[in-house]
Amino acid sequence: MNNKMSDLLYCEFYKINRKRTLLKLAIAVIIIALALMGISALLNSLMTGMGGSGGLTDYDETIESLKMELEAVQKVSGWTDKLIIGNSIAKYKAQIAVLEYLKAHNVASGSTVPYSIDGGLGILGFDVYSFTTFCMSALIDVVIIFLIVACCRTTCGEFASGAMKMQFLRPVNKNKFFTAKWLSIVIVSEALTVISFLLSMILGLILYGPNALKVAFVAGSTVTVVPPMVALMITLLIYMVQVFAYTQATMFICSLCNSYGKSIVISLLLIVFGFGTYLEYVLAIPYVGYLAFFANVDWASAISVNAPIFKGMTIWVMIPVTLLWCALFMFLSYRKFNRKEV
Repeated sequence: MNNKMSDLLYCEFYKINRKRTLLKLAIAVIIIALALMGISALLNSLMTGMGGSGGLTDYDETIESLKMELEAVQKVSGWTDKLIIGNSIAKYKAQIAVLEYLKAHNVASGSTVPYSIDGGLGILGFDVYSFTTFCMSALIDVVIIFLIVACCRTTCGEFASGAMKMQFLRPVNKNKFFTAKWLSIVIVSEALTVISFLLSMILGLILYGPNALKVAFVAGSTVTVVPPMVALMITLLIYMVQVFAYTQATMFICSLCNSYGKSIVISLLLIVFGFGTYLEYVLAIPYVGYLAFFANVDWASAISVNAPIFKGMTIWVMIPVTLLWCALFMFLSYRKFNRKEV
């Protein structure tokens, strides 16, 4: 990296941290995490002795019950079960696969929990794994909102205010200029993701200690049981991939918009409020998930008992599709940014 690129990066980091933004953000993350810690501790004291560990029990009885429910659902399944998945059919199959695996491998009943994409359910599991996933499900929204605001402010905000025109009065390469903006946001967002995760895990360890149930991941009919700390590392990886992918998507949206307000509204609607996924639902085309960005970027859905968002998707398809979308977003973003008239 040459000196000019270093200077550009330093400048972009300075813009991100203008008015001590990162300090305020860190304080907000700590306050939210501590508040969630208090809520979890309170619920734990209220529910002591009531169970609720989320363990898998009574294999034979539960498997038989799920199979009966699956048969009933298959008889009355509508177009949504055939095309997209709130898809109860795939959920039942995933749950049955996990239970049958645990039974076949003589895994002690109640020693393992199935992996779920709904981290908010961790509020009812009082151990380090459950608390960390619960806390991160809230903190990751803070990270995503930050990256959206940062992307929109350093691109569309500067364009609308005329600041970008002043910067281009100097002999600055547009590709390097855009790379500095993108790279600074990615570095800060990923660092904030890791810090949020570590904070969540440390608070979980303080509350409940290192002991937790093992976690069962399921991809189709393939089940893998891992220790809780390994499951947490997989969860962190998935969050980091999502942050990276959402940064790419937001930069692409910003390259299409000249207005700060328009870019931030579109980005928030599509990413934070999930309208992008809803739009993919509306398409209602079989296997649309193979091509859809928002469906593929949610890798956690492919290894959980909640099952993939769209029918037929697997983690081995979602990974390359996500990477292709990210590459396409960046190519188009660079191309569009270079054509901007300031």
